[in-house]
Amino acid sequence: VGRQMEAEFSVKNANLPPEERINAYNRNMREGGWISTNLVEMADRFKSRWLIADYDAGDLVIHSPYMIHAATQNHDPMNRIRLSTDIRYQRTDDSIDRRWAKNWVPGDNL
Repeated sequence: VGRQMEAEFSVKNANLPPEERINAYNRNMREGGWISTNLVEMADRFKSRWLIADYDAGDLVIHSPYMIHAATQNHDPMNRIRLSTDIRYQRTDDSIDRRWAKNWVPGDNL
């Protein structure tokens, strides 16, 4: 599903400058109905299912850049937080996507 979405958006937005192409992709993922906050409906629509696991502190999840993924509320009886990080790779001849180059600041929803 993720590869199909990427291919369709790439064709539709091929003539846009890089920054507008990224914004169009992010905007249309929701507006076009591909991605939804209703996870049950989304699984039904794509004839798929969500996979879940019982993670422990120190567990690591690595997935394909095409994988549609989500996180639910973190309910920990010991009130521990879940910390997620992104490691992103790109071609050296692509310009840097500044959305992923921000330093953490208090109040940024971490």
